[in-house]
Amino acid sequence: MRKTLILILLAVLALPALAQQRPSADEAAFARLPADLQAMLKHLPPREALQKVEFARQNLIAVGVPHPSPEQLRVTLARVIGPAYGPVEGASAGSTSFPPLSPLVSPHAPQAR
Repeated sequence: MRKTLILILLAVLALPALAQQRPSADEAAFARLPADLQAMLKHLPPREALQKVEFARQNLIAVGVPHPSPEQLRVTLARVIGPAYGPVEGASAGSTSFPPLSPLVSPHAPQAR
């Protein structure tokens, strides 16, 4: 009986320490995002939300915007988290670049107008 009482007392004393756990690294990184991006991503787990932001940044770098403005990042992120199927806006030079951006596109391919 006495041991049980001591264990209960220790458990009650440990509850505040358990309630004050530190946020994970993903949660802390999510908290550092701008408020508008947090609002856009609040439906996702922190890790997935951070992956979406990084994917949007990589897309901007790929189209030649290595230092995007907050507006550019927000628009690109909206496209990343938007519906999986829908209109896609291309940003490549297509068959007019030399060498072509894709090995499947001939640099001499006729362009449909």
